[in-house]
Amino acid sequence: MKLLERKELNFTPIFLIVNAVLLAVILLIEIVNFARIGTISKSKASTLVELSDGESIRVIPIGSLERSPQAITRFVGQTMTGLLSWNALPKATNDYNPDPTKQLKLDTGISTSKAKITTSAWASGFALSEDFRAPFLEEIGNLTPPDVFNGSTQSILKVSLLSQPTPIKDGRWKVDMVAEVVVFQGSNLVGKPIPFNKTVFVRAIDTAAIPRFSSDVQETATRERKAGLEIYKIQDLDL
Repeated sequence: MKLLERKELNFTPIFLIVNAVLLAVILLIEIVNFARIGTISKSKASTLVELSDGESIRVIPIGSLERSPQAITRFVGQTMTGLLSWNALPKATNDYNPDPTKQLKLDTGISTSKAKITTSAWASGFALSEDFRAPFLEEIGNLTPPDVFNGSTQSILKVSLLSQPTPIKDGRWKVDMVAEVVVFQGSNLVGKPIPFNKTVFVRAIDTAAIPRFSSDVQETATRERKAGLEIYKIQDLDL
């Protein structure tokens, strides 16, 4: 007869309880993550919006200081092209039924304090911040050949590179641009390239609704600023 018997412990119930607790914790974590992802997806879900002209588009809500990289590079490319592609050639207002009694006229330009710029460059200037706009348009006037306004000279901005926007801080970015201003004078269809390699600094802005009764200037300014962005500095690119 054994005076002392060693009773073996049964760990099976303990294991089952611990396993059940772990599964419950994992399930709770999954539920929380699913709810969080659902909330984010819902907040970023596209919404159908109808424009004033009846066209319907889908939009995604973003913060007041958020802009997509595509929107920023598109804005920079369009604005710089408008500022540096010069011509005074007339444009027909109705291609399908032109009025032969109306003679199309060359763009007479917009006068700055020392020179003239094309009307399209002036319009693109509304995409610049107010403290930067006037001095930069003066520089554009100094660069614009006078023969642009008699139709014998024109230019295009030939962009080779627009970098991805680099965030500086909330609502501010910089974009590197490698480009050339190609000037065509008279019968020279080859053109003279002038390097224009710059770093363009951009920031988010609020956009104002166009007034119900608006002037041509107000409509132009609103159109150029509808992207909710403005250029506030341009400096030489360090290559």
